[in-house]
Amino acid sequence: MTVLTSINVLYFRVAYLCSLGFFCFKNVNSILDNSYFLVFTQAMNLPQLTMSQFSAQLGLFGVLFGMLAFTDLIPLLEDNKTYFYSIVPIRLLGYFIIATLSYTWRSNLFLHNNVIFIYCFSEIWINFVIYNALREEKEVFFRTEEKKRYSDESIEDEDDAFGTTTLEIEETITTETIEEVSPEESIKQDTPKKTVKQAKKGKKKNHNKKN
Repeated sequence: MTVLTSINVLYFRVAYLCSLGFFCFKNVNSILDNSYFLVFTQAMNLPQLTMSQFSAQLGLFGVLFGMLAFTDLIPLLEDNKTYFYSIVPIRLLGYFIIATLSYTWRSNLFLHNNVIFIYCFSEIWINFVIYNALREEKEVFFRTEEKKRYSDESIEDEDDAFGTTTLEIEETITTETIEEVSPEESIKQDTPKKTVKQAKKGKKKNHNKKN
């Protein structure tokens, strides 16, 4: 789909992280007590995490979410696709591993809770869409480059063929002009010169006889 381009999804991720950072400063319970959030927690059979609205740790989490947003925003504004080609697969793999540990490692409550799992699940979904969009855009870019290269090569071949044809035409014209001059015509062109020379010699002999 043209809507789900890599740029659009990356901007969505930046807005998503900024909103998480904002709610960490404003009121984190507006996310934790959300009905959809609680339904997903019960469906996955995960322990619910409760946090105080005035916890000092929320400030650190808000700063971290803001920095994560800026790490994508700056390369996105610079149109640095090579950065996303390298970081998105690694990020996708890392969040997948953390989500797997959060769901399976039941004895570790630092990871086995609804906040860690749902955040990692959302990151997996967003980065997977970004990865597919980047791959499709990369294939389209290579196809357009190949078409341009083939078109340039075809134009060069046409120019070479046109040059060879012009050379052949010039050679045929020169050969035809050489063949048109027959040996008889060349003899005719030479005979007047010979008769003039003979007449001059005859005049000189007659003059010497008179003397």
